[in-house]
Amino acid sequence: MIVTVGNLAGVAKVLAGRSGLGRRIHSPQVSSPDLSLLKTSGAYISGVLHIRPSQSAYLCSLPPKDRIGVVRALIKLKPACLLLTDGKICQELLERAESARIPVLKSTKLTQLSRLLADQLASHISLHGVLVQIFGLGTLIIGESAVGKSEAALDLVLRGHKLTADDMVIIEKTDGEISGKPTEMGVDLLQIRGLGIIDVRALYGESSTVSSSRVGLVVELEEWKKGHQYSLVGLRERRYRLLGVNLPYLKLPVKPGRNMATLIEVAARNQMLKNRGIFTARDLNKRLLKRLKG
Repeated sequence: MIVTVGNLAGVAKVLAGRSGLGRRIHSPQVSSPDLSLLKTSGAYISGVLHIRPSQSAYLCSLPPKDRIGVVRALIKLKPACLLLTDGKICQELLERAESARIPVLKSTKLTQLSRLLADQLASHISLHGVLVQIFGLGTLIIGESAVGKSEAALDLVLRGHKLTADDMVIIEKTDGEISGKPTEMGVDLLQIRGLGIIDVRALYGESSTVSSSRVGLVVELEEWKKGHQYSLVGLRERRYRLLGVNLPYLKLPVKPGRNMATLIEVAARNQMLKNRGIFTARDLNKRLLKRLKG
């Protein structure tokens, strides 16, 4: 996907170099160089350079000759744009950037901007969770450590489903679809507290694991919170954003007596029905509204 500096205009103000808003950004990483140790490096070409407030203050404190030298070195890095979040702004920086057609942006929404770049440009990320293929539907199980993700995955394997990855899942985007796979060291392995690391393929055979799965559902497990309102009908469809793709998402509270593997399996079945256009909660709501009107 092509991303330009202009795509960041919604979360940043353009201070200079507006004619360069069409410059392409090739890296999702926002770099924050030390201006006192600045060296020309290809690593910054076509990326976003964040000038931290302390660095901006340092630049403005330099004698004019040294200040111009640092600004020239910055421009030679050929970044897609320069990003300021706060602090002093040197006029020399704005003038040189304007003549070089390198946009200078100002924004306090650095986290939002970084997430936007990651969504649009990152081809893969690592995510803490478990990925299980349930009836062919890749189901990504996430949640806090020790909430029971791996235990639920083991129970699902015992039911005949396939483990893809445990603990660390490599998430990739290809042709607008999200898929997951294990790390090189984590293939076929499942970590269970008290048992340690087990080899699922060795224990349950080749059909118990799969090398990769297309993610079609994200399930988050969380400890049951007293007083928290959990969905009882399921009319609202929630989404979980991964690498710019919105995936079906639901949150399941964990509580003694609840079989999480059963609930996750049912959630996967229900999502498969939704994919076929069968939405039970909405169908029931329509029937109720029709009866009330009648």
